[in-house]
Amino acid sequence: MPINPNLLPAVPVPFRSDGALDGPRLEPLYESLRAADVDGVFVSGTTGEFPTLDDAERDVVLSAALAVFGPDQVYAHVGAASAHQAERLTARAVMLGARNLAAITPYYLPAGPRSLEEYYRRIAAEAGDDARLFVYLYASRTTTAVTPEQLAELATIPSVVGVKISGEPTERVLEYLRAAPAGFAVYSGNDVEFGNVARAGCAGAVSGVSSAFPRPFVALRDALRRGDDAAATAAQAGVQQAVAAAGGNVALIKTALAVRGLPAGPPRVALDPPTPEQLDRISVAVKELC
Repeated sequence: MPINPNLLPAVPVPFRSDGALDGPRLEPLYESLRAADVDGVFVSGTTGEFPTLDDAERDVVLSAALAVFGPDQVYAHVGAASAHQAERLTARAVMLGARNLAAITPYYLPAGPRSLEEYYRRIAAEAGDDARLFVYLYASRTTTAVTPEQLAELATIPSVVGVKISGEPTERVLEYLRAAPAGFAVYSGNDVEFGNVARAGCAGAVSGVSSAFPRPFVALRDALRRGDDAAATAAQAGVQQAVAAAGGNVALIKTALAVRGLPAGPPRVALDPPTPEQLDRISVAVKELC
């Protein structure tokens, strides 16, 4: 049966060898994804190494995305460790023209239920009535755990229209989906499970690996939209190869981009470079999937 999932690559941020933001490389990276026919981009998230970006750098990243994709197809991450900082980032993003906002839960110190609700209410108030706000859950990285029931409560906040869930198996993602109100958009960050979560009723995937390997993910999306099971099975094999090569690791995703001729530079976070075996796997995947 045809379904209509969205594919939103989570885009890396290019840096120079000295760690400085390499702004001129943003537009070619976004243009390559627009040419691949993705449904939009998720910027300054985990794959975008957001903890390492200052406010001005986030502005540059977002402005470039808006220039290529327009406000309806850009999902701007504005989350922070505190509501104070998230409000400031939200105001800047809205001023630049962003309409779709996502905010990771407070992180490092775990937020309790009351402080979590206050955090999202403050972001929503700063965003205004025209914004669409997505909760971003990543408990293994943030230490803030949110139950499906708590998500349902957050969904009552004006402008909160969906959630992006990373680091959770499909079974857990579906628990959130069942707890959410009708029409609430649930996105999974589990690249390899894109097809499964879409078939189960999720809105789609926010996928870091697809930023370097969009072709198999787009093929899977299109097959799902046509209801073509044979084509979906074939595309899934490509998705699995891409995920095995890049592994959701920012350093490996950036290496794949470099092999494709779209250098995103080294990661700013402390990640090891690829091993020779990983580089071989990436090179084969680029040759076969791009």
